[in-house]
Amino acid sequence: MPILEKEVIVIGCGPAGLSAALYLGRANINTIVFGKIKDSQVTKAYMIENYLGFPEGITGIDLLERSFKQIKKYKVPIVEKEVIDIQQKGEFFLVKIENEDVYKTKACIIATGTAIKLSGIDNEESLMNKGVHYCVDCDGPMYQQKKIITVGNGNHAAEEALSCLKYSKNISIISHNEKMECSNILTKELAKHKIPIRVGVIKSFDGTKRLEGLTFMSGEKIKLYAAFMAIGHFSVLDFASKLSLQMRNELLVIDRNGMTSLQGMFAAGNCISECRQIAKSVGDGCNAALSAIKFVRHQNIYQDYGRK
Repeated sequence: MPILEKEVIVIGCGPAGLSAALYLGRANINTIVFGKIKDSQVTKAYMIENYLGFPEGITGIDLLERSFKQIKKYKVPIVEKEVIDIQQKGEFFLVKIENEDVYKTKACIIATGTAIKLSGIDNEESLMNKGVHYCVDCDGPMYQQKKIITVGNGNHAAEEALSCLKYSKNISIISHNEKMECSNILTKELAKHKIPIRVGVIKSFDGTKRLEGLTFMSGEKIKLYAAFMAIGHFSVLDFASKLSLQMRNELLVIDRNGMTSLQGMFAAGNCISECRQIAKSVGDGCNAALSAIKFVRHQNIYQDYGRK
């Protein structure tokens, strides 16, 4: 099977990857994007109200569709295939796709984000964005003064519960485990704001058209308006270990130019930052793309100016 060649390969088709693809396409860099749309966390955002330029808000799906349309103007292909292997060969990378195609490239931009880890609670997926959510800053404003829970047994759940205070005081944490463990500082903050912690395993989320409550394994039921899942994320950067990329706290370490510890390998978006906001990811994608353009063209300066 022949090896296909691209100047830059973008891995991931969320806001960071698509932003990078836009700048690469405008610079006439021979680029291809790999990633499965359903794996982009932004598709699970029912209404995005904190992205500049959309005063009425926009759904995650609509934002992606607009992005695809914009990128197509610059003839950058987006292929819904998963990257399953990357190997460094001298000054190039060999990128293997799930259909066995192999691409040779001068530079890669990793923009895979972090996948949501599902809890195994019955009806979680069917009620996603119908009361079951994964980002307090994104979806919390819909539940002003409503009964809210966060689900998780660690610091993440505690932090999300404290974030909910901006929208409601009727907040509690359910561990979905036989114990709850978080730092002393967060424990004190929870006590200060009188946020109760319930240790117990959830059997199911209840409701059809939207979340109405939940049922514990014990059979006990409670009513609520929203559940924010905070059971952690699992990394989709398995190939990073093969390339010995430097990581810290499960995030890729980059320099000011968006380059990882490996020359020619850039990264952007949620895989490099705990600030998981679309605006940040779009900026990261821009930074990584401009750096990749300078890298493959051996230029010290590149600016993307408007065209007539």
